[in-house]
This record gives sequence, C-alpha cells and structure tokens, in this order.
Amino acid sequence: MQSSSSSKWQDEQDPSTLAQIAAQLALDCNWQEAIQINQKILKVNNEDLEALNRLARAQVCSGEIEKAKKTYKKVVELDPYNIIANKNLSKINFTDSQTNGQNKKVTLGSNLTSLFLSEPGKTKVLSLLNLAPPNVLSVLNYGEEVRLNPKSHAVTVATTEGVYLGALPDDIAHKLIAFIEGGNKYEAYVKSVSPKNLTIFIRETERSEKFTNQPSFQAVPISYFDSEK
Repeated sequence: MQSSSSSKWQDEQDPSTLAQIAAQLALDCNWQEAIQINQKILKVNNEDLEALNRLARAQVCSGEIEKAKKTYKKVVELDPYNIIANKNLSKINFTDSQTNGQNKKVTLGSNLTSLFLSEPGKTKVLSLLNLAPPNVLSVLNYGEEVRLNPKSHAVTVATTEGVYLGALPDDIAHKLIAFIEGGNKYEAYVKSVSPKNLTIFIRETERSEKFTNQPSFQAVPISYFDSEK
C-alpha cells in the first residue's frame, strides 16, 4: 500500500521538500519508496549525509544489508565522526561476525526477534509519553538501544547519544526509580515507532540482593479478554 506521501514526490525537485517526504516515508515504514526518494536526492548531491543515512536505514529495513553497509561506509568516508553511520555500521559488522556469512536478511531479523524475548517479571513493553518531534523519531531503528534516565520524579528515555525521545508512564517510572536506586540495572530497545507512538522493550539485566524476591514488573495474568493494564 502506498503512503499518502508517495504521490507528492514524483515531480518534486526541491531537496528540502524531498527530505521531509523521505522522513515521512520512513515513519510509514514505506522502505522501497524511501530508497527511491533518497536516491533521487543523491542524484543532485551525492554527498548529502542525511540522505545517505536515510537510504542506508531503508536498505537495512528492506533486508538489503550489504547495500546498507556500503552506504554507511560512504558516509564514514565523507564524515569519519558521523555518529549515526558509525553506530549502525558497527551493528551490521557485529551481525556479520556472529553469522559467519549466513543469509544476512534472515539472521538480522532472527537476532532482533531473540532480543525481545519476554521473561515474566523481568521484561516490559511500554509506550512512551511526551514524545520527541516526528523528525527525531524518524531516525530511530527497530532494535536500537536507548537509555533510561531516572530523575527525581520521572524516568526519561534518550538515544545513546543523549537525544530526548520520551518519558515512561508515572506508575512504572516511580517503581523503576526505586529499583535503580536500590541497585537494579536495566537495558531498553526500540520495539516500534510511528509519528505518534514510540514503544520500547525494557529488560532487567541485574537484580540487587535487596530485591531478590521482588520482580521489576508485575506479570500480566493470561486472559481471554484484552486488558488495559
């Protein structure tokens, strides 16, 4: 299904407008059109770093891992300190080392699937509140690690570079603040993202002796009915 943006860019020539449409296509997960529009932008300026990074992300999400690697390498050649390209190139190289030449498209998806394995009391999927603008969310990748930042009365979530993304619901935040102050440790990853929603997966990685018999998250009982909790 084509996005609402698809009919707008075919005859569009303005690079800034094309970039905005490309970002929206990414938010719509319309990766094939995202590839096409970023390639169109690069025909005008083949050193447009933002377009190259968007293209590489779309290639990853389409399973074109080797093409994405080449695209990210081009970004690094142009800008050796580019955070996005270096981080994602490291992810791809790590996957390569783990798979020993197996099919990248299948294995990358398998690795991400295993990342989100649920463990009762130790994992939780949450939708964030007070979200960052769509242009910030549009550069996030499925499976990307994010940081939990406990404050005095809240827990905010940011990229590994410190860019604010959103905040945890108050009830969960208050519990996690106490757990973190008591010695528990957690990791979190992007589970899904859209212009108006960012869902993350949180996993308890270390439990303090103080909370030996106290799970981080309440297990949701199995029910034939949908629950709001």
